[in-house]
Amino acid sequence: QMCIRDRWYQRRVHGDLIYSMVKVKKFKGFVPPADIAPKLISLPYDVMDTKEARKIAGDNEMCFLRVSRPDLEFPDGTDAYSQQIYERARDNLYKFISKGYLVQDKTARVYIYAQKMGDHIQYGIVGLSNIDDYESGKIKKHELTRKDKEADRTKITDMQNANTGPVFLTYKHRDTIDAVVKEVVTTQAPYAHVVAPDSFEHTLWLVDEFYSDFLVHEFAKIPNTYIADGHHRAASAFNVGKLRKQAALAAGQKLTGEEDFHYFLSIIFPDNNLKILDYNRVLKTLCGNTEEQMVEKIKDKYTVEEIKGDPKPTAKGTHSMYLGKKWYKLTIKPGLVDAADPIKSLDVEVLSSNVLSQICGITDLRADKRIDFVGGIRGMPELERRCNEDCVCAFALYPVSIAEVMKVADTGMIMPPKSTWFEPKPRSGFVLHVIENAQFSPNIKTQACLLYTSPSPRDLSTSRMPSSA
Repeated sequence: QMCIRDRWYQRRVHGDLIYSMVKVKKFKGFVPPADIAPKLISLPYDVMDTKEARKIAGDNEMCFLRVSRPDLEFPDGTDAYSQQIYERARDNLYKFISKGYLVQDKTARVYIYAQKMGDHIQYGIVGLSNIDDYESGKIKKHELTRKDKEADRTKITDMQNANTGPVFLTYKHRDTIDAVVKEVVTTQAPYAHVVAPDSFEHTLWLVDEFYSDFLVHEFAKIPNTYIADGHHRAASAFNVGKLRKQAALAAGQKLTGEEDFHYFLSIIFPDNNLKILDYNRVLKTLCGNTEEQMVEKIKDKYTVEEIKGDPKPTAKGTHSMYLGKKWYKLTIKPGLVDAADPIKSLDVEVLSSNVLSQICGITDLRADKRIDFVGGIRGMPELERRCNEDCVCAFALYPVSIAEVMKVADTGMIMPPKSTWFEPKPRSGFVLHVIENAQFSPNIKTQACLLYTSPSPRDLSTSRMPSSA
């Protein structure tokens, strides 16, 4: 049998036709030396508050949160949107580069990033996605962004001149891409392997020129990718790209569309490889209802029965409610779900419309202070803990499926807020994209920009290290 490399050469000779759909581009990533990667890579900036970030970073000067969440280095009460925060973010990134905590690959390539959580393993391809694909809708969205958070990420991206965390994308899987990924990870030694404090494993492979070109070639046949997680990162990357484009045109530059600022860092997983966990709700008040009244009103829409065993929902169409130190199973009554509507068919929308809105008067899930959200990674005991401390009621949901997310995005609709919790989450700091043509940013210090050219790019293929725990 011919290997993938031989088969592709044969197709190239016979003039395989490439349809330009989504663009994925190779790049010279900035990565940590393999031996310090365990000390450097960190959870995404947006899954923790400042105090949690400060605790995680501790006295570790290599912790990447100093780049992605520099507010941890300031006293409590500091305005998180102040200029000094953005300048610290920029300066810390430059420091990481100048000290050799991050080094530039001298080879343009894509990377394969594997994550292992228990028995679940998912393989993503790290490359650059295109801002024009984002604007045209080839990169599909399912959430709205908050303008304040979008503006914050836009400013920090422009100030740092870099995408420090990837946008988490997915696509309808292709056997050819799956086969290449399998071939690379089973035949080549990884560049770095990290076992994180939560026991999740993170492994990075440097993909050689042939396989990088092959993967770029295969993505050119895919009509769409979908944002799984990172809508604010995507929007901010697009904003910065537009700003750079406008500045370049104003300076009289002739643009080809392939300038580096037309692209942003992404990690792209096949849809059949992803795991979505539940995203649950806790109420800080019963909104004028007693516990008994709450149960009776819910019975209008649900069949309600007390749970004696494991309260975690096991099927679509069911929720679990924790109230008065008891768990109840809520089964949606027939006729309440519009199966033909991508939004109204979602369990999370049924709960929002029939309980949170009608019974509690909570219509703006993003702004209403009476409700909070708990990612499924924290487990059911966290819902009980919250109800014992600062809340009075919790709702546990069955996870949304990736097919449901894609259906919503394909119809141009928007998921209810806080509907999906993807796990495991890609760590920040494993691969960065530093934007070339930095002169088109008004926020970059010329002197600081010079740090991006020193030290020189490195041949990472000779720098692989043994696995690190």
